[in-house]
Amino acid sequence: MVKLNFEFLIASLLVLGFIGTPYADTFDDFNDGNDDGWLHYDPIPGKYSFPIESGSTAYKMESVWGNILNPGRIGSINMQEPPHAKFHIEADLLNWTYNWGEDVGLLARMQEPIPSYFLPEGYALLFRNDRDGQALSRKLMIVKSEGGIHFPIFLAKGRLMNPAPDPSGDYRLKFWSADGYLWGQMIDKSTGKAIMMWDGKNHTDRIYALDDGDYARGRSGLIAYVHIVSYKAEGVSPIFDNFYSGTEAPPAMDTTNH
Repeated sequence: MVKLNFEFLIASLLVLGFIGTPYADTFDDFNDGNDDGWLHYDPIPGKYSFPIESGSTAYKMESVWGNILNPGRIGSINMQEPPHAKFHIEADLLNWTYNWGEDVGLLARMQEPIPSYFLPEGYALLFRNDRDGQALSRKLMIVKSEGGIHFPIFLAKGRLMNPAPDPSGDYRLKFWSADGYLWGQMIDKSTGKAIMMWDGKNHTDRIYALDDGDYARGRSGLIAYVHIVSYKAEGVSPIFDNFYSGTEAPPAMDTTNH
C-alpha cells in the first residue's frame, strides 16, 4: 500500500508540474567539490578544480596559452539534461586571468559528439578580456562556432562596457533564446544591475542576434579559450559558480526594443 501511495503521489506531482519533466531546469553550485554530470572538453589538456571563491566552492577551468596552431582552450558540457531548442543559461563569473586575448562564457545548443580537439559546434555568449586587461577593450559577444578549422562567426558585440568588468568583481552571465533572437547580458552582482554597452547603434543593457536556426537544439556548458596567441600569455583560468540551465526566458525581460 505504501508503494502504491508513493507512486500515486509521484504521478500527481508530475501532472501538477511540481516535479520536472526531462526538460526540467538544472542547477549546479559545485559545493560538492566535483563536476559529476559534466563532460570535459580538454584538448591541451588543462585542469579542473574547485577553489573557494567569494565565500563558496566554485568551478575553475585552466588551460595554458598554447600556440597559433593549438591555442589554449577548455570547456565543460552539461550532460545533466537532454539537448533542447529553447534555452536560458546563466553562471556567475567570479574571476579570470588578465591575459592578452581571452574569451570566457556560456555555451548553448552544443552539437554532439563533442570533439576532442576542434572547437565544438553551437552558439556562445563570450566575455572578451583583451589587450593585457585594458578596460576599454572588454566586450560581450554572441558567437556561432561551426567547428572544425572554421573561425567563430561574431553575431553581435557589445563594446565600451560601463562599468568595465574587472576580475576583482563578481558578475553573472545570462544567455537565452526568445522571440526568434539570441540574447546576452552581464550583471554586476555588487549592484544587481546589467552592465551597459554600445552595440553599434545604441547604449543597451543586452546584446542580441537573429536566431538563424543552424543549430536547432543541443547542450549547454562553459567555455574559455585564448584568441590571441601572438605573444606568450598566461592562458585562461576563469572561475564560474551557480550554473543554471533551463528553457524559459528570464522573467521581466523586455525583448521588444531591438
